[in-house]
Amino acid sequence: SQIPKYFNLINSTKEQWEIKNMHECIFGMVFEKYIHDSGQYITNKRIDEGQPSTVENTMELFDAGIEIFNDHVSDIKRQIYEN
Repeated sequence: SQIPKYFNLINSTKEQWEIKNMHECIFGMVFEKYIHDSGQYITNKRIDEGQPSTVENTMELFDAGIEIFNDHVSDIKRQIYEN
């Protein structure tokens, strides 16, 4: 069985999993997908540009990706709630 990484949005004390807030659960899935895909992009970009694979370099690129996501959180949530 697969337990979502956003399990804190789910009540796990019952036999039947219950999603407490569907919109926040979907937002968690969108965020997780963004992190996964941006991580792959960062790795590919570093390889393509011959950048060193250092912790500092990785964190700098990761922080830039998170900043972009954070700049669009309200738009993402609005679209989730509208649909």
